[in-house]
Amino acid sequence: MSAVTAQALREELEALARAALDTDDLAERTTYLRDAAYLALDLGDAPQAMTHALACLDAARRTADLALQARAHMTIALVMGDVHDDVGAATHFREAEGLARSARDARGVAATNVNAAHYDQERGHFASSVLRLLTLRRSPYAAALEHDEQGKGLDQVFHVNFVRGAASALLGLGVDAELRASLDARRDEVHAQLQESAAALRRLHRREVPLTSSRWLTDVLESLLIHARLTGDAPLARQLADEWVQLAGDWNVTAQLGRALLGRAELRAQLGEWPEVRVDAARAAELFGDDHPSRALSARQLLARAFAAQGEWRAAFEVQQALSAQAERIYRAFMQQSARLRIIERQAIEAEVRAAAFAEAALRDPLTGIPNRAGALRRLDQLVRAARGGRPCAVALLDIDHFKSVNDRFGHAAGDEALRRVAATVTRSIREVDQLARYGGEEFLLLLDGLTLPEARRACRRVGQLITEIDWEDVAPGLRVTASIGLAAVRPGLDREVILREADAAMYAAKAAGRNTVRLSVTSG
Repeated sequence: MSAVTAQALREELEALARAALDTDDLAERTTYLRDAAYLALDLGDAPQAMTHALACLDAARRTADLALQARAHMTIALVMGDVHDDVGAATHFREAEGLARSARDARGVAATNVNAAHYDQERGHFASSVLRLLTLRRSPYAAALEHDEQGKGLDQVFHVNFVRGAASALLGLGVDAELRASLDARRDEVHAQLQESAAALRRLHRREVPLTSSRWLTDVLESLLIHARLTGDAPLARQLADEWVQLAGDWNVTAQLGRALLGRAELRAQLGEWPEVRVDAARAAELFGDDHPSRALSARQLLARAFAAQGEWRAAFEVQQALSAQAERIYRAFMQQSARLRIIERQAIEAEVRAAAFAEAALRDPLTGIPNRAGALRRLDQLVRAARGGRPCAVALLDIDHFKSVNDRFGHAAGDEALRRVAATVTRSIREVDQLARYGGEEFLLLLDGLTLPEARRACRRVGQLITEIDWEDVAPGLRVTASIGLAAVRPGLDREVILREADAAMYAAKAAGRNTVRLSVTSG
């Protein structure tokens, strides 16, 4: 198993960020950015994690893949949870589960609940996390745990979270004591799942089953340690705690070492080994500093307990004073960091809105306000795909007759108004599923979704008639506008260039027939 160090994590984070910039595949980009956000969290860099998480969501939204979007929201939820933004985290977890359900993504639903359970545990809501995981286990989405086709080790994360949550709740830890009655009512189910999950973690610990990620080994050790505390196996608990501290020290990731020392200090407090508690708790508090507030305060509280247990009341009082001062510093730092993350989030949202507006503008004709050639071709591609499935569709090219003479006789302002009124008239007359676009100059492209060729022909004749009925008296008395329309069917097996050539040929046939008429392409007819 390769070594995990802070430097290695930073190098991996930089590589992921570069890979996200280099790829044109949006699905790949979301994966790189999501992994980068998680690595930034491991390194304790919440602002960088939020930046990558929001970029991940932006890329996912551009794919229109609901499952990818669900995973991106889950990433943002975990970042917000890391900085104690409970409201924001809960909102994004709900969004993630809703999108995953809409996408019929069983793994996405399961992953959201497994990660939400981890978030619950970080808040000390152990009983709540266990109830969530039990509900998942009994749901149709549980199959995604056993059959993780993506090979991401979701079952391993489930077992880690279940053992940690259930053992902690049964030890009486956490802040949701009112839910323990619900756990008691399901005691047999809890113990059966705990036994199964603990056995799975022991196999991972003994290397009988490979860990999906080497970084998860510390989580396995933490969960097994808490389980050993629950069963009263002190020798095993000491062995696991020492191994955890040793591993975290080898990795040299500050937050991981602090967490391991705090975990060993909690075990030693349970065993009444107060001098050892003092050493571990003091070192953990120093490592956490103000960067990991909840654990830093837990370490100092444990240190104060150790002094008090040994009758050193003044030392305990001084630690409590230091704890109060640190809590005030941490509160200010937390508010500042939350403000920074909110700024990052707001800037990302504003950038996303601007990008969406620019993208929309790039697909619109500024004169008429209807889609332009690029927008029309994007929609035509959708019709071509629909036709492969047997859906009838048609394309019409519409050209305003003698448009050059309109400009020459009445001026370019009248010509522009002619284009605008024709666009508005036709747009009002077609269905919502259809689309009129300005194809170029005085040419328009009319896309008719779900219409057979005879139906499309009737629709085009109605459009041509409406154009002849437009009132031009307020623009230029004597102005009259008609259009020649060429119609082609969107047939399976044809690409858009062939279809457009057929519609174009039919339009010229309409002009040759005297204009102000509709003609079908020879192939379509």
